[in-house]
Amino acid sequence: FAGEVDVHEALGHVKQNYPVDNSRVSIRGFSMGGAGCWHLGAHYTDRFIAMSPGAGFAETAQYNRMAPENYPAWYVQRLWGQYDVPGYVRNLFNLPVVAYSGEKDKQIQAARVMEQAFQREGQTLTHLIGPGMGHRYHPDSLKSIVEQMEQASASRRPLPKRVTLQTQTLRYPKMHWVTALRLTEHWQDSRIDAEIVSDRKLRVHTQNIAALQLTPWGEMQGAQVEIDDTVVTLGSEGTLHRQAGKWRVGEPPRGNPTLVKRHGQQGPIDDAFLAPFVVVVPASPAAHPGIQSWIDFEIAYLKRRWRALFRGELPVKTLDQVTPEDLLQKNLVLFGTPQSNPLIRKYLPAVVSNWDEQQVVIRGQAYPANTHLPLLIYPQSGEQKTYVVINSGPTFRDDHDRTNSLQNPKLPDWAVIDIRQPPNGSAPGKVVAADFFDEHWQLKTTKPTQ
Repeated sequence: FAGEVDVHEALGHVKQNYPVDNSRVSIRGFSMGGAGCWHLGAHYTDRFIAMSPGAGFAETAQYNRMAPENYPAWYVQRLWGQYDVPGYVRNLFNLPVVAYSGEKDKQIQAARVMEQAFQREGQTLTHLIGPGMGHRYHPDSLKSIVEQMEQASASRRPLPKRVTLQTQTLRYPKMHWVTALRLTEHWQDSRIDAEIVSDRKLRVHTQNIAALQLTPWGEMQGAQVEIDDTVVTLGSEGTLHRQAGKWRVGEPPRGNPTLVKRHGQQGPIDDAFLAPFVVVVPASPAAHPGIQSWIDFEIAYLKRRWRALFRGELPVKTLDQVTPEDLLQKNLVLFGTPQSNPLIRKYLPAVVSNWDEQQVVIRGQAYPANTHLPLLIYPQSGEQKTYVVINSGPTFRDDHDRTNSLQNPKLPDWAVIDIRQPPNGSAPGKVVAADFFDEHWQLKTTKPTQ
């Protein structure tokens, strides 16, 4: 949700101006801050020595009291896996966690959900409950939390001998000396459990991992790893990849196609807005007036949203204002059609097999070009870690602002919308097709099960 980048930038600013010991930083928060603490603590666990979330949501469906029959589209449910903390619970085994709830606070629900998540993994969550309290700290509980956080940060953390990483996306790939480099499939439960057995010897178990890197020591050459059912001797980089069911030393070959999903280039559409970007508007009107009206509306909408929600001015340029540095260093957010925006014509990936004034064709399905538009994210190239986004800003909209538990991605890697349903507070139009690309940024051969 909105704010992740701000927290990291603010913390970085503090570290530039004050003598902060990176190994002794703890994280706490209450209410909305408690939600942020759950999220940041679960996704960036190795940046903190301890955490204490209080009275903030930890997942989407139960917090919003959604009945299964009222769940949103399958891809939105899949995307809950970006932020829902129960799917990252094993990360929290890497540090002390002290949750807090008021006894009479309905927000106790979040900690109860996390208690269950811990229990499913055979662990117990430390959960302090303020007697008789509503949505506030009990003084005795707060005193205990402060004491436990201070105790945890009293000394520098040694190199952890056991590391547990759990993720569903390479947006969050790292835990201490363990890094997931490739997943077998995104948005599935992916795990690495690693242990230093003895000097120069490691034991590793994985799930849904296609490549990884192990760096507990400065020099990895010759270290022995027992990984799943294979024993290997590492090279200097400490990288391993799975090939034909067996683990092999080194990074996986790129192969054909050369594009792969990797950290910072794994989607979905919203991922492009976590890094510097520039919006490029059409150079000429679209062939169809209805399409042009939609484009004009969505650009204006994005400008308003960016100012209201992200507290900044949207970086917008015309084609002649785009610099070589923009093309090389920034994510390109392109609005228009191949006929109205030359950069769309230049960067349009082959996954859109045809897009002219008559039709848009994707995954073998043709859509009338006067009433339909593709929205997508795609790598600019396999070399630089930048994206091209076509016809989309952040995909959560006004209706999702009623609670920041809903300010999460609403579209996957690509979608086709029918603009005969006008944009509204929940969608840019009627979504008639949507899916994720595979791990090589290609269209999946089978359509998703609804």
